[in-house]
Parts: sequence; structure tokens; C-alpha cells
Amino acid sequence: MVVTHGVSGSTKYLLNGLKPVGERSLGNFEDIHHFHNNYTGILVETEAAINAQLDERIAGLIDAEVQLDTRIREGIARRTAEVDAEIAELKTKIDNATNILTRWGYTVKCWIAVSLRPRSISRPFSGLKSELRGVQNERAMLIRKRPELVNKGCNNIIANHAFIADNLSFYIGAIGEETVIAALSRLSDEYHLFNDVNLRFHPPIHWREMNDYIKSSQIDHIVVGPTGLFLVETKNWKFSDIETKSDKLVYQVRRSSLALWFYLRRSYARNDVPKTHTVVVSVQGCRPGQKLDRHIDITTPNRLYEYITKRKSILSTDAVNKLVDVVALTV
Repeated sequence: MVVTHGVSGSTKYLLNGLKPVGERSLGNFEDIHHFHNNYTGILVETEAAINAQLDERIAGLIDAEVQLDTRIREGIARRTAEVDAEIAELKTKIDNATNILTRWGYTVKCWIAVSLRPRSISRPFSGLKSELRGVQNERAMLIRKRPELVNKGCNNIIANHAFIADNLSFYIGAIGEETVIAALSRLSDEYHLFNDVNLRFHPPIHWREMNDYIKSSQIDHIVVGPTGLFLVETKNWKFSDIETKSDKLVYQVRRSSLALWFYLRRSYARNDVPKTHTVVVSVQGCRPGQKLDRHIDITTPNRLYEYITKRKSILSTDAVNKLVDVVALTV
């Protein structure tokens, strides 16, 4: 299998803009594609899961509330009996006291016990009562804010759907690029595939023919192997768009090819720069043998493997390795 470096540029852009769904991030284009195709179902399932979690939490709080209430009521009943028994005992001591000072002492103690009776009964349970109020408040909050909590739990899903809709061109582009990557994965490990190659120039290079200055250039795929160096541009356009936009496409591919040549010139003598085969892969089809111009071929994903492998081997293993090392610096 081909040695792959980097990922599709369109896929990378989408992944950088998408948020985790649940506790799981979208990690590759298959995840994005599945999400896009199953958005409604994922949203419904997530809403149901959040509601189920809320129901479970509310049920747990109800159980906790019942348990706390029972503990408090039973504890108060026991404590009431204890306090009342203490007061009754003091009253008995008052009745049985033979000394006026002793009777007065018990009378004061009884008066204090009666005055503090409510506090003596309830004070040991203040912590449980506070805990009960917390449980009741949380349950009320969950019930009151259920719609808000469900919406919050679905925010990332809704935001991801909107992001893909707003960047549909990248999604369509990613489909094309991933299709081409899959086609190129059939190449043997003698070949190296570089995805989303970005070249930058400072100062800009001058494209004399077009009187243009190139500061940067993005290339969808570069393939390096025994049969040569291939600059691969992917287009997931309608067949008719390939025809009507051919001038712009030629300009884009020639610009990328020139930028690649200038980049390689840093590592090769002028006459030793490896020849670049430029090819546009039309995901939605093209005519057999179609060219954009004399130097730019056009093919489809299912013919791309043969386009690369049916050529004569022109690069030695050392030449391939050098070229791979040079191009690898761009990914």
C-alpha cells in the first residue's frame, strides 16, 4: 500500500471546524460523512438520550428526597419522644422535691427545656433538612430547565450541521479528495502520497507569463514513485463544469505546477529538477484521453492507478527517497 503523508485539505478544514458529538470527536471523513447523512437521526437520538439521562437523574433525586424526608420525620419523632421524656422527668422531680431550693432549680430547668423544646427537637436534623432542600431545588431546576438542557446538549450537533451547510464546497471537495486518496491507496509502498501540500514563498516568485506573483500555492496531492512525480488536482465538479471552467482550471494547475518547480529548485540543480506530470482527476467523469491543455491530463479515480503505474520507471530508489525527503518538508 502507498505510503501516505498528511490528510485531505478539505477534510482537515472540516475537522478543524467541527465540534465533538457527545463525548466523541469527529476524527476522519467517514465520521463527517456519517454525521452529515444521519444528522436528523443523530439529533433525535441525542435528544432522547439526554431526556433519558434527565429522567434517571430526576428519579434518583425523588428517591433521595423520599429517603431524606423519611429519615427526618423518623428522627424528629424519636427526638420528640426523648425531649418530652426529659421534660416529664423534670416535672416529676419538681413534684417530688422536698426542698424549696431544689424544687426551684428543677423548675428553672424544666422551663428552659420547654422553651427550647422545638429547637432541641429540630437542631440535630438541620444538616439533613439542608440536604433535602438541595435535592428538592435540584429536582425543580432540572424540571424547569429541561428544554434548555436538552438544547444545550444538542448544540454541537446543530452547530456542526450548520457548519457543514455553510461550507458545503469543502464537504463536496472532501468527498472528491477522499475518493482520490482511496484510489491512490492501491499503489505499492514504492510510492509516496502527499496530501494537502502547501508551498509558501518569501519573497513571492514571479510568474512572468501571467505577470503574477505567487506567495503561496496549495496542491491537493503529490505522488512520488518509480514512474515519476505527479501533481494531482482533484475536482468533484459536474462534467459540464469541467468544460465551462477549463480556463480557470488550467490557470490553477499551471500555477501550482510552476510553484512546485520553483520549490524543487531549492534542492536540485536547474536542469536536474524532476519532471512533473500534472493531472486533474474529475470525480464525476471525463472523456477518455481528454486533456485540459498539452501539458495537463485529465482522468477519473478508477483510471488513476493505471495512469501512474503504466509508465516506465524513471526514478531510482535513491532518487525517489531524495524527492520524498524534499516534498515531506511541505506537509
